[in-house]
Amino acid sequence: MKAVAAFPGSSQPQMVQLPDPPEPQPHQVLCRSLELGICGTDREILAAAQPLCPPGEEFLVLGHESLARVEAVGSQAAEHLQVGDLVVPVVRRPKYRSDQKEALPEHAPRWIRRRVDMLPFGCYVERGIVHQHGLSCPWWLDEPQHLWKVPPQLRHVAVLTEPLAVAAKAINEALLLQQARLGPDAWQEHPPRVLITGLGPIAFACLVMARARNWPCTVWGRDEPDSQRATLAQDWGAEYLRGELPSERIENVEAGGFDLLLDCTGAEEVIVRMARAVASCGVIVWLGSRQQFNGPELVVTELVRIGLVRNHIHLGCVNAAPRDFQDALQVLQRLAAKDDSLLRRLMTERVALEDSLGLFHRRNRQTIKAVVQFE
Repeated sequence: MKAVAAFPGSSQPQMVQLPDPPEPQPHQVLCRSLELGICGTDREILAAAQPLCPPGEEFLVLGHESLARVEAVGSQAAEHLQVGDLVVPVVRRPKYRSDQKEALPEHAPRWIRRRVDMLPFGCYVERGIVHQHGLSCPWWLDEPQHLWKVPPQLRHVAVLTEPLAVAAKAINEALLLQQARLGPDAWQEHPPRVLITGLGPIAFACLVMARARNWPCTVWGRDEPDSQRATLAQDWGAEYLRGELPSERIENVEAGGFDLLLDCTGAEEVIVRMARAVASCGVIVWLGSRQQFNGPELVVTELVRIGLVRNHIHLGCVNAAPRDFQDALQVLQRLAAKDDSLLRRLMTERVALEDSLGLFHRRNRQTIKAVVQFE
């Protein structure tokens, strides 16, 4: 069977041939791919030309945003999943089981293993990203504890679950920290003013999850206001700003600034300058990053000064906890029950696996979420 792979020393995706998976072991299920979302992470892996291949392998099979159908079930897995169930996999898995304490590296904090999304590097694998092959293939094996069952009515939007879970984590972590320091009513009676930077897939995932809470949102990007992406952001109920920095039009940051900044660009200039528009006790969450560094471009003294004076929290956010996957699926169910047309518009490009290499390598200008269809 075919799959899309990244090779060390190359920034070009390649189609590879894999053997068909064997029958599932008692603790496994065999899954058939239905759809696969192409992510900025896939492109970053390729651009860096240094994929973290599984031990002993010459390449890394890409793909981690999957919707699949269970086709065969091992005897021990039958109590959790049945043939025909729709599932979405979690990306990160602990490298060491709880009964393998002696195998943990010395730097691994044992108390944190209950949240796999908080494990330090070296204590986990990630399908299609870190030391484990991904899901850009028609068939793959997995274990029930790494799979979330999806209601059949979400068949056409469930491939969005994983990126929505990442956005849910950003919001959940920011809310948790804010309530810890300002009290349980923080951001409840008075919702936070949210600024989202970027118009890529994770930015739209943040917009969906924030609007699902009825939080007022402003999206900043470089597209013209009547472009496909900017129009969709506005259709989700966001104010759209192009080019100009929000701080340039805010006279009083406490009255007109933002309480939560969700940065989805990973760009130094954007991060530093957008912090000017964050009011006191605001939270800044970093969801975008780059694997390649060309040396320092900005002095971050201003970022430090603003954060110090205004008591900002800066939060790095990656992956998702079970709580966040549950939130993502609940939001999808609630939105799809009313009208899933806005959700479907997030999936701007659909291709067959054989035609997907170009989209793994480079995103088209107005593409939000490109989806590989296996059926």
